[in-house]
Amino acid sequence: MASASEPIRAFGMDGKIYILKGRQAGRQIVNDQIVGCLGGLLGAPVAPVCIADVDEMLTNDPDEPEFAYFQSGLAHASLLIPDCNDDRDIRRYQGQPVNRSLFAALCLLYGWVGANDRQFLYKIKHPNLVYSVDHGHFFPGGPNWTIQGLLEAPEACLDQKILEICRFQALEIQGALMALVKLSDEDILRAVSRPPAEWGITMDERVALVAYLVKRREELLTNAVGSISKGGQE
Repeated sequence: MASASEPIRAFGMDGKIYILKGRQAGRQIVNDQIVGCLGGLLGAPVAPVCIADVDEMLTNDPDEPEFAYFQSGLAHASLLIPDCNDDRDIRRYQGQPVNRSLFAALCLLYGWVGANDRQFLYKIKHPNLVYSVDHGHFFPGGPNWTIQGLLEAPEACLDQKILEICRFQALEIQGALMALVKLSDEDILRAVSRPPAEWGITMDERVALVAYLVKRREELLTNAVGSISKGGQE
């Protein structure tokens, strides 16, 4: 598939179709795995993520040329969302009533972790449900984030691009805020612990990322109310 991380579609042994990103994608897969997990915990419209084991026999199989550039071992996997179109335009379907709460959850997720690249899928058929995909460039600095960059990040607030377009009323974003309130430190710790060490994330970086997410959760809960109550959103 045409993307910087060179993902491919593959059948899992469970019979489901996944989008796989191997270690050739660098630390994008670290971000993808963590953000996908956190988004799922918030109830945001992201594809369920897991870790796939790509066998060496597959990468060396001449009948499977798509895997030729893959390194065998553990890869990032997200469940395929079928019957969708790619689109970066938030305006297209944000007016669909069912999408309002979905965009609210994404507004919270993006503001919390720090979104640098907003990519969406929309279901082809009405009501054109929105999904967020490709989170490899999230966190300060994208896949090249550092402990120092996490420490120097500005305070968390709702994602301003989504907020400006959707202009949520307080009740529309209340559900997403409650999901963030219920998210525990242990939930965050489990999400950050998911990427295997072979993906290039150290223990010190994991500790720093957990601290970053815990701190920004509190900042976001404090700042979100003020963001919603001004600028014509009340």
